[in-house]
Amino acid sequence: MKKLIEILETSNLFLTGGGGVGKSYATKEIIEHYRNFNKGVICLGSTGISAVNIGGVTLHSFLCLGICKNFDELKEYDRSRTIKEKLKKLNEILRMTDLIIIDEISMISCDVFELVYYRLSSLNYNGRIMVVGDFYQLPPITKKDNQNSNLFYKKYAFSSFAWDNFKFTNVEFKKSKRTKDLKFYYFLNKIRTQDINSSVYKYFSKFIKTKLMPDFEKTVLFGRNKEADDLNKTMLSKINSKLEKYYGHYEFFDPEIEENDHKISKWLSNLNVLNIFEFKIGAKVIFTINKYKNANNLNSFFNGEQGEIIDIEKENDEIIYIKIKKLNEDIIKVEPQAYDFGEFITHENELKYKIIASFYQFPLRLAYGITIHKSQSMSIENLSCDLNNIFADGQLYVALSRAIDPKKFEIIYNRKENFYSYLNKVIKANQEVREFYNNQTFIYLD
Repeated sequence: MKKLIEILETSNLFLTGGGGVGKSYATKEIIEHYRNFNKGVICLGSTGISAVNIGGVTLHSFLCLGICKNFDELKEYDRSRTIKEKLKKLNEILRMTDLIIIDEISMISCDVFELVYYRLSSLNYNGRIMVVGDFYQLPPITKKDNQNSNLFYKKYAFSSFAWDNFKFTNVEFKKSKRTKDLKFYYFLNKIRTQDINSSVYKYFSKFIKTKLMPDFEKTVLFGRNKEADDLNKTMLSKINSKLEKYYGHYEFFDPEIEENDHKISKWLSNLNVLNIFEFKIGAKVIFTINKYKNANNLNSFFNGEQGEIIDIEKENDEIIYIKIKKLNEDIIKVEPQAYDFGEFITHENELKYKIIASFYQFPLRLAYGITIHKSQSMSIENLSCDLNNIFADGQLYVALSRAIDPKKFEIIYNRKENFYSYLNKVIKANQEVREFYNNQTFIYLD
């Protein structure tokens, strides 16, 4: 951590590494360090989920980018009187900002990253930039027609002139904090870096099961929502206890914002949280956020940790606690989590985070099935990966790298196609990403 702080004193920082190497933890430590010294930190996510995970807002909302994808759209957008007022406020915020952190950089396109550079440079921001993520994992969401119509189309943020102008110092974490099995981690990294050969095929082949046999212990990762939803409904129906429902609800702190506001509904749709959490006592659940240990070392859990609902507590017929027995046998009481929607403001010459609305819901999902996309940042102990419907670059690695223990890990594969050829196809070796990592100078840290 000390090394990262030293780098940020003189340079912008790109922090990367595979799944489970500690990028999120290091980022939170840096945020805490800066705030302990009364320095202004802005935390931005490329998606709603990453924004909540980092305790901030989305990149587009903070930098007043709207839904703009290029300079022409942004120039038109900036003509609005409302946007001009927002940019004036943004300028005030940036003057008090020492560090901007952008999480999940791999999901930000080249075009959008150039808009980021334009916005910051046009407002004369002179603080540091730290970007965090792994380009080998989930790629940017871009329009196919953009790619098809432009022979010289650039997809990734690192392909932009903005990346060159930011002059990042590159740091890669190499040691896994998620799994202690070095052989498993070695072959996972082969998948990550798209270095597939017969030894990789042989290693992962031993985990293959041709038929999914759902049970109450495993969490199955799927490529599609419907498969995960169907499995959860099936497994829940097998539990002989009363169906319970907890309806998520809002609390508003700004009179101009209402529940049907487009910004609020869009924000909520991007989170890993349910409007209505349906469950039964006896159901297996998975935590969707981290709650670190408090002074009494009680009621802590991590994103992806599994457990079983053993009881609920009600007050005036409303559920106030869910009692969960975790896999490590600890019994904890979980209460609804506040998911905050807010904005950064200046107040009395200080940088503040103003909460506009909060959505309250238990940080839980049924754990029998979950999509690969929703599993991002999770560490899952008892894992089954259904690889029959992988469709996005990096999705295979994201799925496999959620595993903590190879002894509690399996792959579901029942296509007619040879597994080796399927591996080569779904990994979709991205030469652009490989060349970037091979040609850059990195500082490697454990």
